[in-house]
Amino acid sequence: MADVEIIEFKIPHGSTTLLYLPQVIVTGSLSIEQVYRVLFDYFSKWGLLYNLTVTPCEEAVAESYCYLRYYSSRAASIARRDNRGHMVVGEEEKVMFKLASHVTGGAAVQLPLAKYKCEELANYYLGFNGWSSCVLYHKREEVGEKMIRVVSIVKLNFVKVGLSCEGAGKFELDVDGDELEALRIVGEVGKRARGEAMQAAWSKVVLVVVGGKKVCVEINTTKSDAFFYDPLWDDPVVTVQEADYFVENEVEPADSLPS
Repeated sequence: MADVEIIEFKIPHGSTTLLYLPQVIVTGSLSIEQVYRVLFDYFSKWGLLYNLTVTPCEEAVAESYCYLRYYSSRAASIARRDNRGHMVVGEEEKVMFKLASHVTGGAAVQLPLAKYKCEELANYYLGFNGWSSCVLYHKREEVGEKMIRVVSIVKLNFVKVGLSCEGAGKFELDVDGDELEALRIVGEVGKRARGEAMQAAWSKVVLVVVGGKKVCVEINTTKSDAFFYDPLWDDPVVTVQEADYFVENEVEPADSLPS
């Protein structure tokens, strides 16, 4: 029976997706940034990484420790299995590390995934042509002179599977400056509102990975947006452009006719 894994568009947590390298030793003169790149490229072979941090040890300049987290528990498990003991990465300037056999993942964090992280995750599992997005509604609302509020509604389309979902975002800031400053804030508020709408839409998407290869998309219809919105806000059913109230051959009332 093939293993099935559910991946949601939220910050991964728990020990199943986390790896800990308590000892990272550099034999050459690599900087922390270069060590980060070496380890990131190496561990990316097992799956998409959510994050990776390299922290130098105070006792030894050439030593550091590293935490890294995958989106997929399956990827983390295989990476943990394939890297037991001491491993050496690199050719000329080598990076040696030891992988801890067990690590505590900490408390669960139910925070939404950043917009660029959502797109990175979708591109990894669905490909760059596996999804698209469009803006259904994006407008500044009138809430007074001292506040700027923008509401945005976006839609995600998964054409290959015939599914779609919407997300609503709203952001507001107080204004206490001149007109140019207000215009700048409008752009920033609009950007944040659209970002929140994208996050809300992605939070409804579920990736079903079968056997680590086949990927299916499902929509969690039980999730609701942070506030109510009407999908027909900016798309009325009928728009009346002109009306002619003159009625031809209108019959006068009987009491107005001459006797």
